Amino acid sequence: MTKARINRAIQHLGIQIVGGEGYFYFVDLAEKIGQVGNSVMVCYLNQQPLAGWVADAHAAVCEYETALLS
Repeated sequence: MTKARINRAIQHLGIQIVGGEGYFYFVDLAEKIGQVGNSVMVCYLNQQPLAGWVADAHAAVCEYETALLS
């Protein structure tokens, strides 16, 4: 699993994954606003399948959008 593969799978959400060993997080591609949603706490990218990364990305976007409406 690579960041590039994950980013290709989630680019339709307008975010990308960044980070390093032990933590990863999503950032907005268009607004450059910083972190979107919670961090994903895994040591290595391959500790979850691609479907898990996509699900985490969807959750991060939903969490971010909910926070904006509050």
